[in-house]
Amino acid sequence: MAFQHKDPVEICKKEEWFSGVYYNATLLAAIGRNKYLVRYDTRLTDDGLRFLTEAVDSDEVRPSPPQVAYTNFVVSDRVDAYVNLAWRVGTVMRKVDPNYYVKLDCNGNEEHCAFYKVRLHLEWQNQRWFYPGTGSQSNQANTSAQGDQPANDGSQANTEDREPD
Repeated sequence: MAFQHKDPVEICKKEEWFSGVYYNATLLAAIGRNKYLVRYDTRLTDDGLRFLTEAVDSDEVRPSPPQVAYTNFVVSDRVDAYVNLAWRVGTVMRKVDPNYYVKLDCNGNEEHCAFYKVRLHLEWQNQRWFYPGTGSQSNQANTSAQGDQPANDGSQANTEDREPD
């Protein structure tokens, strides 16, 4: 995907403890064919004074996912929980209205999350968003990049008609 300067993106590092952890960032520049320079929105430099800027591999970058309005998750739904300044992939273990307990894939911990810090987990593959789970969201999550259009087929979202920002 061709990203533009200042596009909001998410970074998922391929290192062991970063698997399934998505950090919000801003794309600053392309570096050759396979790298991007990004500035994280929440990760700081070691001195804690500036937002971290680093070069990342292109397969670690994805666009920010569309906003999906659905929030009535049930046990076993695949979601992202905003924990420790990043979106972490996990599974809803239980619901305590209106909040959720989510078991995180990255470390196996179960975290209590406010409903507004839980979103549907979407994967970016072949320039399309899709919901990889089989929970209650599988038919409702197929959205376009704008988050308001139904997908063309039953498993992926259409992003070809996306208008530039």
